[in-house]
Amino acid sequence: MDRTEIAAMNTSMTGRVLAMPPAPVVDGGYALRVLRTRGRRSGEDRDTPIGLVGHDGAQYVVSPVGDRDWVRNLRAAPGCAVRSSAGDEPRRAVEPGRDEAAAAVVGYLRALDVPWALQAFPVPADAGPEQVAEHLDTIAVFRLDPA
Repeated sequence: MDRTEIAAMNTSMTGRVLAMPPAPVVDGGYALRVLRTRGRRSGEDRDTPIGLVGHDGAQYVVSPVGDRDWVRNLRAAPGCAVRSSAGDEPRRAVEPGRDEAAAAVVGYLRALDVPWALQAFPVPADAGPEQVAEHLDTIAVFRLDPA
């Protein structure tokens, strides 16, 4: 899939996520949202459909690879917003320490039930924290704290 196809797919999915009532993000749960980041080069707002996972009272976004545009945007400018049909929630993306990050990824893998998305991770869906920690140099994890 080329960048044009990915952009079209993201635009379509963003519209669908923003049109549906937002599911609550509970511990151990997964809910679709739109993440608004600031483009690291353009400075323009960028919307990306993402899944939030609840873990230990916090909300996290996880990427199986760390070179996605939204990941690089958050690293350049951690101020962001979590968007849904209920409105925008300003957040600050924080990359947690190894133990917290590994636990969040384990929770994400357990909550996710999309086979193609699970296959994108360098660990199996039933990986434990130790196995996930071995791959945190390639997996991106952000806790989305209230701004």
